[in-house]
Amino acid sequence: MANQDNQKEAVTPEEFFKKRFISLMADLGKNASKDMETIWLIGSLAGSILSDAKSPSWAKFKSSLSGEGYDRLLTALKAQGNQLSENGNHKSAYAVETIAISIIAPTMSKDPHIATGNGLLDKMISDAVDLYHKNPVQKPN
Repeated sequence: MANQDNQKEAVTPEEFFKKRFISLMADLGKNASKDMETIWLIGSLAGSILSDAKSPSWAKFKSSLSGEGYDRLLTALKAQGNQLSENGNHKSAYAVETIAISIIAPTMSKDPHIATGNGLLDKMISDAVDLYHKNPVQKPN
């Protein structure tokens, strides 16, 4: 007879995302003001995406994404994030992950924690884009 204490229940993709989302939000809340380089990287990436899409804001960009655009963007972000991580560029990989999580969050908006956090994350990304526009050349911390 199998020991039920040793059996782990499978985590659904939604549960996995929620845990990662909450972890990201906690990390950003705790460390954003201490790591301006990472915030600048997030703003740089989001700003580039907004410029390419000719979108005035992060929230409007996300709401205007088609299903095909959503899939293409997430595929590109996944490849970019994996490459950055493999190359040891962890802050840039974190910025890519933050953008990807922000893109995915609206699809999980039935969860009240994610719905609330999504608005906060959009605001943080918009603020990061503003920081990037004010300082287009990255400065060390």
